[in-house]
Amino acid sequence: MSITEKVNLTTGSGWGSGPCVGNTGSVPRLGIPALCLQDGPNGVRFTDFVTHFPSGLAAASSFNKELIYKRGKAIGREHKAKGVHIALGPSIGPMGLKAKGGRNWESFGSDPYLQGVLGAATVKGIQEEGVVAVAKHLVGNEQEHFRQVGEWDHGDYDRLDSSISANIGDRAMHEVYLWPFADVVKAGVGGVMCGYNMVNNTYACENSYLLNYLLKEELGFQGFVVSDWGAQHSGVTSALSGLDMTMPGEVFDDWLGGKAYWGPLLTRAIYNQTIPQERLNDMASRILAPFFAMKSIQLPSEEEIPNFSSWTHHTYGQQFPYQHYGAIVQQNWHVDARSEINDEIGLELARQAVVLLKNKNRHLPINKDDGVRRLLVAGLAGGNDPNGFNCRDQKCTDGTLTSGWGSAAVNNPWVITAQEAISKKARERGITLDISEDNWDLERTEELADFADMTIVVVNSASGEGYIDVDCNYGDRNNVTLWHNGDELIERVTCHCKRVVVVVNAVGPVNMEKWIEHDHVVAVLFVPPTGQFVGAAIAEVLFGEVNPSGKLPFTIARKNSHYVDIRDSLGDCVDPQDNFERGVYLDYRFFEKHTIRPRFEFGHGLSYTKFSVSDLDICEINPPAEYLPCPPDYLPLSKTIQDDVCDPEDALFPHDEMDPVPGVIYPYLYSENIRSLEDDDCYDYPKGYDPDQKCEAPLAGGASGGNSALWETLYKVSAKVTNEGSMAGNYVAQLYIEFPSTIVASPPKVLRGFDKIFLQPNECGDVEFDVKHRDLSIWDADSQQWIIQTGTYKLYVSTSSRKVELCGEIEIGC
Repeated sequence: MSITEKVNLTTGSGWGSGPCVGNTGSVPRLGIPALCLQDGPNGVRFTDFVTHFPSGLAAASSFNKELIYKRGKAIGREHKAKGVHIALGPSIGPMGLKAKGGRNWESFGSDPYLQGVLGAATVKGIQEEGVVAVAKHLVGNEQEHFRQVGEWDHGDYDRLDSSISANIGDRAMHEVYLWPFADVVKAGVGGVMCGYNMVNNTYACENSYLLNYLLKEELGFQGFVVSDWGAQHSGVTSALSGLDMTMPGEVFDDWLGGKAYWGPLLTRAIYNQTIPQERLNDMASRILAPFFAMKSIQLPSEEEIPNFSSWTHHTYGQQFPYQHYGAIVQQNWHVDARSEINDEIGLELARQAVVLLKNKNRHLPINKDDGVRRLLVAGLAGGNDPNGFNCRDQKCTDGTLTSGWGSAAVNNPWVITAQEAISKKARERGITLDISEDNWDLERTEELADFADMTIVVVNSASGEGYIDVDCNYGDRNNVTLWHNGDELIERVTCHCKRVVVVVNAVGPVNMEKWIEHDHVVAVLFVPPTGQFVGAAIAEVLFGEVNPSGKLPFTIARKNSHYVDIRDSLGDCVDPQDNFERGVYLDYRFFEKHTIRPRFEFGHGLSYTKFSVSDLDICEINPPAEYLPCPPDYLPLSKTIQDDVCDPEDALFPHDEMDPVPGVIYPYLYSENIRSLEDDDCYDYPKGYDPDQKCEAPLAGGASGGNSALWETLYKVSAKVTNEGSMAGNYVAQLYIEFPSTIVASPPKVLRGFDKIFLQPNECGDVEFDVKHRDLSIWDADSQQWIIQTGTYKLYVSTSSRKVELCGEIEIGC
């Protein structure tokens, strides 16, 4: 490949300059089309006839590894059917450090182990369907406020000089924030997306320590690193620091302006030897590697291109609609990517995502024979948003929530609302039904509640990505209270009805203290964004057609002060610093450390049946070693790619062959429509950058996912679960481990396994956990290695992070 051909793969062609949200250049000489990168983690964004799958948070609530793998395959199938080559998902960051974080609903809860296992299952599913997965966001993207300079032009944003810096300690980086990325790298993920924020005061997409060392050396990542859209802030620095692909191609907040850090400037940097050709070869090789490394993924042919446009739903339109340029062409073929099996997967995951938080005196499931002859469904969150259920990026929140808003949102083909599904179930059972959707004029609601045998109040709380604000919530939530006067609605209803069921349809924790202990609040459901099937899942659980089995993937606190707050003001600074002071003690670990009793703990979730757990067995498979073995040395540098020694004049824009499209980024030199950002040839290399090929892998590295020994199973743990009740159902067994503090103090317990089993009444079955070397390790910052401490390790088979069923020990000696 020539220099311009390789540069064309690395640089996006520009926002709106292709059918997908991200489009690379093509290499026609070799039959390589422009690669299509499309959101996202919950289904195919910006198109029609696709399934809106339950969100990452809903997937986490299910605690079902096998079902999430199937979800990944279904998402991969639909991306493939739409002609997408690279799917931007799964989200394994944010980690959920902050309860009000805008994008928490996209990822898999507030525990690194949970995120890692579910992220890996998703990657395997997507890539087995022939689509490259991209895990995001690396790393520390825990809030939306101040993520980008110029994103908003009000308040403190006017004074913002740089993106917020997530300041993460070495141990927390390894044991928490980088942990799930090791899982997806081990699973063979093709791409990793670096985030908008700074990490320890260097932008994530030009942080050599983060990309070159932690990701590519310690974790042995062989694929490509792509920037979040506009997260690149330099040309040469980002290339040398480990960025391999820039999206969408131009500079943030200047879409279609023709300004690019790469494209022709990267070509120039190669020719003037500011960047060595070996680095460009590495970038191009990493981008192409996923298409050759896996049997399930093939390099697309020139015919395997997207059959939709992200920019219009019309069948025909101008080729470049944002630029108002080009001929009228077919833009959408309206291919139906859905299938019966995908619907089944989406619905089953929605069912298993519903969490029963409270069920006083077993008032659920609803039964007409128990005196529920007249039912009231109250709250606008149970019905259709008056703006429809497909406003752009799902920022309509005045109805049943299918998702948060932003790039992970998917167009709904249809939505089953809670109100619709409950109404259908009530009619089938001969139950009289009333509806009240006004959350502010409550007199009518109170009147209807007076006559109701049971009232179901549906309330919500939403958030999303930072480029959209909803009611002055700039991505992140302003608070953890219910939206749309929800708290007052519940309080007023409880004064008029003795059996009130609250359904909280939300993107994360909400404060329930105003009403949770009220005698008339007999049951509470938590329902994360579950896509188009949300109402069906709610109704089936309420009426007992489905036994709830969801578990909270985060902690709900009693006091707002127990949450980490959003940094939403600058104070005297212009470069906001976000110090991750809780270190490894996030979510339930913080509550356990400080003996704080939460309202509902991580892993909590009730059932309509009763389970018992017995017969704990701990079997040693491999004797644990305190230290990791040294990894093998790197292979010698093999000169398999020849440098391009052609004349720089060969890289000039071929005006005699093509006319430049306005705003499109090309790789050629002296292109008339590209304005240079950097005319100064003087350059200081990034801190820590070493151009020399290393011979030895770091002790923690040496293979995909890190040192191979980290992935060896040391112990197998099993227990017997019996369904002692009268209803079939799923049980989630959770394994927590308490570490000794021989070297450093650790959280009182950390999640290190979970297993979900379905049992009929009086049936018993086994749950099993594999405890790997890394599951017993702590990161020692002084020696820069994973260490298994000597001492006693306590193992807890639990129903939640606070409710232990069985306890055992393993002793690891000197």
